[in-house]
Amino acid sequence: MIDFLVIHSTGTESKYVPEKKDYILSVPCDVIHFNGQLSRYKADTEHPTNNDSYKHIAYIGGRLDGKVADTATWKQYDSLEVIVMYNLLYNQHIKIGPSSLFFDTNEGINIRRWLLDIGVNKKNIM
Repeated sequence: MIDFLVIHSTGTESKYVPEKKDYILSVPCDVIHFNGQLSRYKADTEHPTNNDSYKHIAYIGGRLDGKVADTATWKQYDSLEVIVMYNLLYNQHIKIGPSSLFFDTNEGINIRRWLLDIGVNKKNIM
């Protein structure tokens, strides 16, 4: 069972990111493309959160003109919301939070505020 849902960005400039790019990720991750479609990517390294109790989701983007920014499209937000709500439906105790809790990264999105905006209970937010 998944206990933690961790939200990432790929940390890439949206105008330079081809749809089919292979990302080098430190954990297995479902990546949300600009059009909202999902691809699964495998990790090439080991990380403590690389186990069955963690699920990692990333949206393509997260940088604009070399700076961290919210570059997610509405389709990416919609897909991300479906994934969050689906996991909450099947596990009322799941904890959801930003990748910055586990990695030296910044998602570009204020994950905690976004989770509250879509109706996620505070007890589920890391």
